[in-house]
Amino acid sequence: MYGLGVRTSRGKAVQVSPNSTDGARLTPETIAAHALALADEDGLEKLTVRRLASRIGIGTMTFYGYFRSKEEILDAMADLALGSLVLPDRSTNETPSEAIVSMANAFRQLLHDHPAVAQILVTRVTESPQARRGAMEAVIDRLIASGIPGPLAVQCYGFIIIYTLGFESYQAPRNWAGDDAESDERRRQQSHRFAALPMDEFPRLIALRDSIIDLPADSQFEFGLQCLCAQVESLLAG
Repeated sequence: MYGLGVRTSRGKAVQVSPNSTDGARLTPETIAAHALALADEDGLEKLTVRRLASRIGIGTMTFYGYFRSKEEILDAMADLALGSLVLPDRSTNETPSEAIVSMANAFRQLLHDHPAVAQILVTRVTESPQARRGAMEAVIDRLIASGIPGPLAVQCYGFIIIYTLGFESYQAPRNWAGDDAESDERRRQQSHRFAALPMDEFPRLIALRDSIIDLPADSQFEFGLQCLCAQVESLLAG
């Protein structure tokens, strides 16, 4: 859980005690970590200054000594999460396709671990040095190191961010994408719903319902990455 030790882009761990009441020990970064943990647990829509201050064990006026508004704490949450993006070790002679898949999976893991970040990033722009180092400079550098030219690496970076954000946002409310028994039952229910549609209006949806139900599955995410990799490899070969 984020609140037990957050890695920043400088490699330092920010220790956060959920029951801390020592305001003197607080920093903007630790408050942001508390906020992110709270949003991950209860949803971003339930994050309020009052609830956050209560969780930390401080008064709201103490909170406003660090952040002037909820908007500022949202920016700080995004900056902290993006700055702590963990990239896997680079393998020897990493290919462009391997780099693309590796970077996309790393970003997706971040969004999976902290679903509130996806909600934040679709509504705001993060411009802090911390976020730019961890989630932009390092990723683009990794793509270039694999043999992708700079301008194309930037395009790949853009695809990875936009595609991953979109997929995670699409998958989140569709709770039948898992590989457990409950997900299997939800897929069965979805199949019945499609099968019950009027045949004269929805012949394709009925016939292809199993494929449609799989749209939020991990295999669909991998398919999109394969399409990007194929295009990049084609451009590099041409």
